[in-house]
Amino acid sequence: MSVYSSTNKAWFRITAIVLFAAIILCAVYWFLQGTDPLPKIKKAPEFSLQNLKGQQVKLSETNGKVRLVEFFFANCPDICPVTTSNMVLMQNNLKKKGTFGSKVEFLSVTFDPERDTPEALEKYASALGIEQGVGWQLLRGSEQDVLKTANDFGIMAVKQKDGQFVHSIRSLFLIDQEGTIRKVYDMGEGMDNEIIEKAIKQLVKAS
Repeated sequence: MSVYSSTNKAWFRITAIVLFAAIILCAVYWFLQGTDPLPKIKKAPEFSLQNLKGQQVKLSETNGKVRLVEFFFANCPDICPVTTSNMVLMQNNLKKKGTFGSKVEFLSVTFDPERDTPEALEKYASALGIEQGVGWQLLRGSEQDVLKTANDFGIMAVKQKDGQFVHSIRSLFLIDQEGTIRKVYDMGEGMDNEIIEKAIKQLVKAS
């Protein structure tokens, strides 16, 4: 065997070992990143609002599931529909994994019950692809009740003269199975679906 051939084989073995070590290190890094504990921010405020069938829904009644709670209004021209559309993408991904509805539930609370009637929200859900009743509930109540709920969550929401609402952009809450807020996310274009889904999966696995 030539010296040249032996040298090539040695370099090949060294390269293979280095690549294998790099793969192992990347896998360990990914695993550790995925298991970093999520912070416990505070207990989520209790609320009782109506779904589109007129039934009262308490937040505590959905305990045992990971919840993603959105505050929105259907006539919002930009941030809200972008947020809801992103949530629909997550809904579809979670369905494929078999956790949507059984272990994960989305709750969308409207600021604008006067215009967001059950009929209007049915159309909104249909247009955006929301599978309500399966793992997603759209909730409403009196304007006083929904604004109080928003304020309890620390959200600023102010009704304008034209009927539109100015509200906090950070209006998306990740709540664990025990009812503790674990993350608060930006809505609209500031959302990162991958990060949110990763946190949801982490909470599901921890149960």
